[in-house]
Amino acid sequence: MLEAGAIFQDRYRILAPLGHGGFGATFLAEDLQSNRKVVMKVPHISQLGDPAVYERFRREVAIGKLLNHSDVPVAVAISEGDPPYLVLDYAEGESLEKVLSEKGRLPVDQTVKIVANLLDALHYCHERGVYHRDIKPENLVLAPDGHLKILDFGIALMEGAPRVTWRGFSGLMGTPEYMAPEQIKGERGAAKSDIYAVGCLIYHLLSGSPPFTGDNPLTVMYQHMTKTLEPLTSIKGLHPGVWAAIRRALRRRKEERYDSAEQMANDLRFPENADLKWADEPDPPLAAVLPTKRNNLLIYGGAVLLAVLIAVLLLFLRR
Repeated sequence: MLEAGAIFQDRYRILAPLGHGGFGATFLAEDLQSNRKVVMKVPHISQLGDPAVYERFRREVAIGKLLNHSDVPVAVAISEGDPPYLVLDYAEGESLEKVLSEKGRLPVDQTVKIVANLLDALHYCHERGVYHRDIKPENLVLAPDGHLKILDFGIALMEGAPRVTWRGFSGLMGTPEYMAPEQIKGERGAAKSDIYAVGCLIYHLLSGSPPFTGDNPLTVMYQHMTKTLEPLTSIKGLHPGVWAAIRRALRRRKEERYDSAEQMANDLRFPENADLKWADEPDPPLAAVLPTKRNNLLIYGGAVLLAVLIAVLLLFLRR
């Protein structure tokens, strides 16, 4: 494992670990050739024997090569050799999660501005067939220029790419507080799933809490499918058009959401043009679907119970 002070590939000095997940580690490093800070991602060697893990890393590498936007970290070095690694531009600023923990919520004007800019960056990604699928405060940095920088494309989807799953994991990918209903139902998620997550984000920034919370992930996911959204209309200075935009982004049926992130950005910037019908349009519950992993456990448990009952019955008949 790399430690602070270590020199990687004779070029990158490790400054500090930024995070460790099930599939790899992320470090803040200094590029000794350019004397600038970078972010380096290295998959766990123990995981590289799993073809799905390596495919996920290769997909993030491909995304790093494809994107070039001021609010999306650009890949500056890539190696698929031994060991593989990905080096990205370092996004200066403060984690949005930390900002929220300190301030609780943000002013309406600032929220609308930074979220509209975030939607511009997502529209750029979507036009290139890249869908983040895990937009949340932990994956966003509030930069000195007032923009939100998007981090961690680790579970992003590239259009046309094969589905990737890992051993021991269900098909669910994302964070429950920001997951769109179709992701909860096991779909892969795409542009409209990102728009739903942005709806959750702007709700969180304005109110101090995500739209749906609970004691455990299953409770939160169930609420996304069934619970009525608490209105934010009491927030001072919130234009009715902005509230309508939030409600439309958070529609349970994806076909009722915005067709593009660009459309939502326009409604946030010019709320007088937003369709106010969405502010009061009923949003019926969807049929709740248990996550895949739990369904599998129930099916397995039922099969085991049935097998035991059959064995007992056979023993009884032989007497």
